[in-house]
Amino acid sequence: MRWNALSAWRSLRLKLRLSTKAASPSKARLPWLTRKPLKLGERGELAARRHLRRKGHRILHTNFRCMLGELDIVSERGGRIVFTEVKALIESAGHRPADNVHPRKVAKIQQLAQFYLRQNRLEGKPVQFDVVEVVFAGEGKARPRINHIERAF
Repeated sequence: MRWNALSAWRSLRLKLRLSTKAASPSKARLPWLTRKPLKLGERGELAARRHLRRKGHRILHTNFRCMLGELDIVSERGGRIVFTEVKALIESAGHRPADNVHPRKVAKIQQLAQFYLRQNRLEGKPVQFDVVEVVFAGEGKARPRINHIERAF
């Protein structure tokens, strides 16, 4: 009797482990640990975070989501809160990634920034809005070209 209950428990545990292994929440937060390739936007944000850290930014949040939308990167540098919009593209003639930041998008980012500052009790801090363009040469593993536009709007 006891052996059957123990073996049933083990088989149930094995089934649960196998069914949840692919969709593990810890691996969902760390996309570089999974076997699937990163999407273009994810690769761009990863390159932008690396670039901002090298420039002395302390990353506070990435992909901050609320009911209004999403902020790509929120960081702090020199006592200033920096909201960074990341635009990634595969290289094409005559088109820049920052061209996709239109006035409606700017208004949305500013609205999200106000919400973020209120929620985190940072209303008195100075604020800066940046755009980081990440241009990939192709689908290969070559390093992207990064253009950081400080105080973009």
